[in-house]
Parts: sequence; C-alpha cells; structure tokens
Amino acid sequence: MRYVRRIFFAGAICALVYFVNFSGSLPRELVMFSGLPQSRSVARGVRLDDLPAAIDTSAETVVAYDEGEYEAQLSLLGGLANRRVHIRVVSPKSLTAAGDLVGIKLVGRGVVVIGFADFYPGGELEKGDVIVTVDGRPVESFHDFSAVASGEAVTLEVLRDERRLNVSAACVPCEDGQTRLGIWVRDSAAGVGTLTFVDRETGVYGALGHGVSESETGVRFPVRKGTIEKSVVASVVKGRRGSPGEITGAFVTGADTLGTIESNTDCGIFGRTLNDPGGGETYPVGLAGDVEVGGAQIICDVGEGRSYYDIRVLRVNRLGNVTKGILLEITDPRLLELTGGIIQGMSGSPIIQNGKLVGAVTHVLVNDPTCGYGVFIENMLDRAGELAG
Repeated sequence: MRYVRRIFFAGAICALVYFVNFSGSLPRELVMFSGLPQSRSVARGVRLDDLPAAIDTSAETVVAYDEGEYEAQLSLLGGLANRRVHIRVVSPKSLTAAGDLVGIKLVGRGVVVIGFADFYPGGELEKGDVIVTVDGRPVESFHDFSAVASGEAVTLEVLRDERRLNVSAACVPCEDGQTRLGIWVRDSAAGVGTLTFVDRETGVYGALGHGVSESETGVRFPVRKGTIEKSVVASVVKGRRGSPGEITGAFVTGADTLGTIESNTDCGIFGRTLNDPGGGETYPVGLAGDVEVGGAQIICDVGEGRSYYDIRVLRVNRLGNVTKGILLEITDPRLLELTGGIIQGMSGSPIIQNGKLVGAVTHVLVNDPTCGYGVFIENMLDRAGELAG
C-alpha cells in the first residue's frame, strides 16, 4: 500500500508540474478577424470559454462581427488550468506573398561584444552585451566605439537580456602608445534571405520570419539603419543530415534599393518598400487557427526564379516558441533535388494553405533537412504592428 501511495504521490507531483508549466505557455492575447468564424479550440485540450456577449459562440466556433478589444478565458482540459486572455478583433487583411530572394544590410544601434583580447583586464562585461554609450556618449557604430582612448576607466551602458545596465571597464596601454579596452565588437550584418510579404496599401514588408543575429553570440542586433537589396542566386549548397545547406546570393550592382529596415524582431525584419520588389499574388491572411495538418505550398527562389513548391504541415502548435508554430516537411521532388530540403536563405519563404497566406519558413531540423519550422503570419504581422493598424 505504501508503494502505491508513493506512486500516486509522485504522479500527482508530475501532473501538477505539467499543468503549471503548460498553463504558463498559454497565450495572453489572441487575434480574430471580424466576421470570420474561428475554432474554439486553441490547442489540444485548450478551449476558449467565458466569452463576452459581443462574440457569437457555438459548440465548436466563435465569430466576432465588431472590431474591438475583448476579454475571455482559456481553459485547459475542462478547467484544470485557466488563464484570462485578451482578444483583439481586427478587419480581415490581404497581402502580397513574395518569395523573392533579397540581400540584407543591417547596421546595429550600438556594438555587440563578441570576445576579449588577451590583454583584457577582466570586468563586468559579457559576450553578447550591446554597448550603446561610453561615458554617456552614444555609440552608433564601430567607429564611434574605436574612438574611445582614455587612460582611465570608462562607464559603458549596455543592453543585456533586454535589461539596461551600467558597467565599468578599464583602458589598457598598448605597445603602439594607444590605450584600448581589449574588447572585440561587431556593429553590422549582411546576408540573404527571403521576402515574405508586402502590404501594397501601406508599403510595409516582412522578411526572414526570424531576427538577424550576430553570428558568434546569437544576440539580435538593435537596428540603427538598414536596407533590403535586389539579389540573385549565385549558388546552392544542398543540405544533408547534420550539415545545413545554404543559398549564396549576389547583390545586383546598380539596382535600386528595395526598402528600409526599421525593426529587427524575433519574428522577422520589417520596414517600408522604396521600390517595387517584384511580382507576387495577393492572398487573404490566414490566422493560426486556420492552419491545419495537410498539404500546403511555399514560395521561394532557389535558382529557378520565384516558384511554388509542395510541402506538408505535420503539426500545428500555438503554444511555445513563436517562430516554431508550424512543423513542416518538404515533399516536392523538384525542391528536394535542388536543395535537399530547407536551407539557409529560404527563411521567410511564404507558406500558402487553402488559398491563404498562413506563415513563413524559419528553421531547418539539422538532423533532417527535409523538415523544419514556420512562424504564423499573424505573429509576423503583430511584430510589424500591422494588425493594430
């Protein structure tokens, strides 16, 4: 009997931990399009309950006809865990699905600490810190930072894990007569990726589906300025198990700049177009609740020009990592022959399902390049501020 009680107690503790963690992953905000029914099921075992009278409710669906802000409740497994959720009802939206390869030039606001020289005396700085001021003077580029030449300690204002800190650092005399901090920094990034959407009404675009990060630390660059440029595929390295492939792109010399980069978020880069980035079909936006397991397509350029390729959505998860809500598999024989699956440079490729733009490719599974993840388009739009506008 004692053994049975121990098993029961251990099971109860595990269940409690599971429900606490699961409850913590429930979203705090949901978006609905006015006039369009949505499922009451947010995820497996999670339903919308306690809805206001302004939102019509049936056993399986909800529909709101008036735009506005509402409150409801998310219930896990019939009420084992609950959370209040904010519902934002907005007008249905249509966007141009792009799929064009673009070059990315981004200059950060501040400089990212990527390492330390042998003579660095030690201190409070950490790799990945973003230095934004030195003794109160703004640091907007590497050149601003390299101008620091004092024989005394300086105070650095840094961003670390979304916190703003002041740390001290000492300048060290060097053999050439200069004094230096002994810190290796980086202030910019360049590469290629895929343009996801363009809003023809506002000129706002979204690309990549994930942020632009410093390659050694993984820290996302705060944006000072940047542009997206017209690019073409120079070569393709196929992906294979354990070794992600990549698209090598070439910036088109003399071509007009396509757009500005105004924000660099976890769900992509965003800005405004300066010139028409090219063709593309217009699709209604599909929210996360519209995505389902089954066939779909992505649009990308891997050397054949902008083309559609078949995929299969394997799983949909509205909880957890915002850039990995869609698990997908490349099924198109032509794309598998060209790339081996998902490769670097395809990030941002629009995902089309049931005639709607529902997401964008973000990551590859290193051990199986035929599979990867996608971000819901509603998350990209939320970061772009477009659903609110």
